Amino acid sequence: MKTQSHNEWQNFCAFWLQQGYVVVEEWHDAKWANATLAQSGQHVWLRMRKSDEKVTAAQLDKFMYSLESQQDQQLIGCMASSKGFTKAAITQVTREAPERLVLLTEHKQKVVSAYPFTQFSESQAIAASAPAYVGVFTAKGGVGKTTIAAHLAGAFALMGQSVVLLDLDPDQNLRKLFAQENQPELAELHVPAVNKHEAGAMIRVLTPEQWRESQYPDVRIVIADCSPVLSENPIKLVKRMDVCLMPTSLNPLGISKHGDVIQRTFAHIRSINQKARLLAVINQFDASKAFQERNDVLLAYLQSALTDYLKQDELATLIHPDEAKIRYSHALLYWGFHIIEGSAPQLAFKLTGGRSYPRSDFLQLADVVEHTLASSKT
Repeated sequence: MKTQSHNEWQNFCAFWLQQGYVVVEEWHDAKWANATLAQSGQHVWLRMRKSDEKVTAAQLDKFMYSLESQQDQQLIGCMASSKGFTKAAITQVTREAPERLVLLTEHKQKVVSAYPFTQFSESQAIAASAPAYVGVFTAKGGVGKTTIAAHLAGAFALMGQSVVLLDLDPDQNLRKLFAQENQPELAELHVPAVNKHEAGAMIRVLTPEQWRESQYPDVRIVIADCSPVLSENPIKLVKRMDVCLMPTSLNPLGISKHGDVIQRTFAHIRSINQKARLLAVINQFDASKAFQERNDVLLAYLQSALTDYLKQDELATLIHPDEAKIRYSHALLYWGFHIIEGSAPQLAFKLTGGRSYPRSDFLQLADVVEHTLASSKT
């Protein structure tokens, strides 16, 4: 272990040693340092990320899953990182409020708890000067573009960002999904804050004609639900986009076609915008163990289909499912049913069995997008 990582590891171990715990076992690999500590029958699994980057929501989600699968149901899981945790990661655990999780980081050369009690405020990764523009694209309908745009906006709202959704699709499904019952001309949704004393964030749905940056100085993220007819998207807006996101799937019958569609869509965007980061994300991903081997084969096949384009465009990438993906879920499949019921607009973030996989997935995707935005500004 490098000297700096070793010192950080010793500091995090000391946090528990000072409370009377003793180290039972310690093991390391290239990316992680681990230890089991014990005190009077109580055990702690301490895990530290050896990295100069913050722990992401996806990494934290894997740790929480591993913790839940342990036979010792009283085991405390402690994730430690001297660089801290992304806003999405903190939002995720604060929303789920796991009782057996502790997050430790360093602040002013002292070990502090980032969860369950935040002792300092995290800095925002996105500059406060101008909003960041994210476009969600597809070359065909029915692949989840509108669902992804709306729920990605919801994830950023959960993280405390003020968000606007631009409805560029001629079908205007976003406006239909967010329309207020008594005010059909008003399309918006309030997303409660993580902390009760905060006001939360409002997601507004606007047309390109309604959107003016000067009229919405609080907005930090603009997410555009783009038209599937690429030429119908306003060139002025496409030029402004910092990140362009395209959903795809691991469908065996259409995976070669998906690769071709992604390349043609990316090439179209690149012909207009030379600076945008282009990201493809797997949608409707079946994460069950029974499909893991087939998913690996199909993912490798899709990556191979995209190889030629990705080699010539260093700002384009296929997001690996380990970093972010949208899992198949009935909550997303039936999202929008509130229109049929005549109930208030809502996102598919409702808890099932104490968890919401869509919420977790979109926070992880927001994590990747936010990191991409921060990288594009450096």
